[in-house]
Amino acid sequence: MIWSLGLLYLIFAVFFFDYRGVNLSNRYQTSGWWGSYYETIQNLKFNHEFFWRGTVKPEFYDWPHGGVLQKQIDMQNPPKKILFILNESWGTFIPEHGAVNPSVDAPLINIPNVQLIAQGENPALHSTIMGELRELCDLKAKSSNFILGPFDKFKQCVPVHLQKEGYLVQAFHGSYSKMYDRKDWYPHMGLQNARFFPQFSNIKQCHSFPGACDYNIVHDVSAANKAAQGKSFIYWLTLDTHHPYSEKDILGNYTYDCKQPIFDGRQEACRNLNLQHQFFTVLANEIKAGGFKDTDIVVVGDHSPPIILDKYKDSFKEDSVPFIHVRVH
Repeated sequence: MIWSLGLLYLIFAVFFFDYRGVNLSNRYQTSGWWGSYYETIQNLKFNHEFFWRGTVKPEFYDWPHGGVLQKQIDMQNPPKKILFILNESWGTFIPEHGAVNPSVDAPLINIPNVQLIAQGENPALHSTIMGELRELCDLKAKSSNFILGPFDKFKQCVPVHLQKEGYLVQAFHGSYSKMYDRKDWYPHMGLQNARFFPQFSNIKQCHSFPGACDYNIVHDVSAANKAAQGKSFIYWLTLDTHHPYSEKDILGNYTYDCKQPIFDGRQEACRNLNLQHQFFTVLANEIKAGGFKDTDIVVVGDHSPPIILDKYKDSFKEDSVPFIHVRVH
């Protein structure tokens, strides 16, 4: 029995236990319980780099394709208020079902005081923190262990630049500050004023990923935007659309009926689309309620949605993510 239990524990530790939120000052402390196979493996790699290659620095390089943020926002003459949203697992559904894609972010466009500036796709890597590096700094890295630096290239990051221009820079993320050690390297990007779990007015946790629910955080983001008297840049990294795209996080009726033939063998993809449409609806409702007035809003996916258990794994384009840029009047 001891050997059997030991084997089960080993399988659990390697494949299922959630290593997210590792505190590098205490390598045995973790936060959270369950995670997707994809994320667990990513964080095992992260841990291994700390354990076995802890002196190897990330080696930051210029991202050759450029991030959406600096393509859409004129850094020489930026708008007074900017809300930049890195949207967890927002991908482009397979081309043969392309009619679905325009409907996902449609709630954001169909508002009288919202002007569509641009929308499209941009190349991306398969990691959230690489998405942050891509968008905020136009950089990429070989290692995920950002805490090691060097941070000289972070001087080119958008928040650093905007701070020099007199912008109040704030950041929001529903997970813990020690997740990927963001509390340590965010300040080097110019994100000194960052709020993590549980620093929100409503700390109800959602199911797809341990952390506060985006449909509650949006109110805090809106309040921060309204309270900013001068120039303001807000960065919001979303959370609820994370794999495994829990049906428990879908409020009310499904926008996309997962029993439709196009979703046969694509149930994870269907839940992802429902959660994404829900996010844009929540954001649109906050705009309708008077939030984000006179604000440029740029939303871009961090990486293509990982598909683990679906029969078909080709539901989303692998190496690109969608984006949308609107202006609220």
